[in-house]
Amino acid sequence: MRQQENRTFFGRTSTYTGPVPAEPIAVESANSRLAFLRRVYGWMFAGIVATVFGAGIAVKAGWAEGMLTMGWLPRILLLVAWIGGAYAVEKVRHTPTWNVVAFALYGAFTGVVISTLILVAMMIAKANGEHAGSYLLQAGGLTLLAFGGISTYAFFTKRDFSFLRGFLFVGTLVLLGALLIGIFVESTALQIAISAAGVLLFSGYVLYDTQQVLRTYPDGEHVAGAMTLFLDFVMLFVYILRFVLMIAGGGRRD
Repeated sequence: MRQQENRTFFGRTSTYTGPVPAEPIAVESANSRLAFLRRVYGWMFAGIVATVFGAGIAVKAGWAEGMLTMGWLPRILLLVAWIGGAYAVEKVRHTPTWNVVAFALYGAFTGVVISTLILVAMMIAKANGEHAGSYLLQAGGLTLLAFGGISTYAFFTKRDFSFLRGFLFVGTLVLLGALLIGIFVESTALQIAISAAGVLLFSGYVLYDTQQVLRTYPDGEHVAGAMTLFLDFVMLFVYILRFVLMIAGGGRRD
């Protein structure tokens, strides 16, 4: 027997048609829910490690420096490829082994994509007389605090945040439009506004997606749950880092 269901993936709802799934983890015992969450966040952490690995290779190999000199068209094409990669990962999210391989590759590719921002952060830190990784550590710590706090709230609150889906979708479109404008318009004020909006938007995604994973995913889909939360974490880090760099007075963009 096959059944159609809606699942959340990277902040959006997709339709999956397949065998009747197991009950959501939300109806299982407390021990089962805790074990499921450990697996979800364990795999999410593995994806983040892959992202760090990909970014490190891109910086060391000089790819990041080369991408900084690219024109606006290659930047847009890279963004399109990155978004397309998320859809490709979604296609195999229910396939054992391939979902892990796809997740790892996408994590590494994400690191390559954000490596330009990583390199800029290192350059600004050195120019300000700081350790090369100081702003990265600041942004990473703030991201962990924000993600952890929002996730904890989503775990324990009885409030339903499913109403956020429409707001998040519209917010994503607005943010993408602002990013495209920012490619052509040199404005520090615009970049600060984009960074602040990105932090708020992906904080909302963390809240919404965390609750959806807890309420809709069955016990065996911990990798799929990790896929859902991974991009929220990375994008929250990106916009927090951008904001940190603006405060530092760098005024540069990736």
